[in-house]
Amino acid sequence: MSKKLNHNQPSLNTGLAIAIGEFKDTQAINKFGYNSAVGNSAWETVWDGNNEYTYIDTAGTAVVTSDDSDDNGGTVLVSGLDANYDEVEETLTIGGGAGSVEFYRVFRAQMVTANTGNVNQGNITITVDTKTAAKITEQIGQTLMAVYTVPRTKTAYLIQIDAGSAKDLEHEIRLVIKHNGGVWNTKSYHTQRGGFNALVFEVPIHIPAESDVEIKVKASATSAVSAGFELILVDA
Repeated sequence: MSKKLNHNQPSLNTGLAIAIGEFKDTQAINKFGYNSAVGNSAWETVWDGNNEYTYIDTAGTAVVTSDDSDDNGGTVLVSGLDANYDEVEETLTIGGGAGSVEFYRVFRAQMVTANTGNVNQGNITITVDTKTAAKITEQIGQTLMAVYTVPRTKTAYLIQIDAGSAKDLEHEIRLVIKHNGGVWNTKSYHTQRGGFNALVFEVPIHIPAESDVEIKVKASATSAVSAGFELILVDA
């Protein structure tokens, strides 16, 4: 039987209990992303693109396409929020028509079935409101996007950020939030030189409902960067 979260429990036991669904009012979100070519002139989002992520302005239905026709006929599960910031998802056919669910945010997409082989053969694009809402890079099978939006019925608590690069270069990493269409606020900023770094927040950072959350990065020269963050969601 599920129970409410006891915030006085040791963190390891609490984390395991959340993962196995013991607490009815709490869930874990693990977002991880990859940008293959971060530059040094402008901030870029850590996602499957090589630029700053562009958010949907007007809720709309999603279309899924691939740059390799061998993917056509496969299916993709698209997850996000509607215009009310409620959670929605829909399974769509690659190369097929638009779905019936309207998305205002998309923060994950993953292959369900493949038409050829057992993974996507090309680069898959999920389009909403004429914008690239998500991508699935060739052969990866799901999005790599350090991007999330907190549903209207949840409050988020940031417990960890991580980032890494294979190149020995200087990197600037920011976790930013934008509440309900407002302005970007930086909630964590750190620098590192190559390698991997994880920041654990002993006192989690509070992020309110209807907030966009993402990791933005810059590098001293072109660099591939991986990054992610972990949230605990609690019913508001």
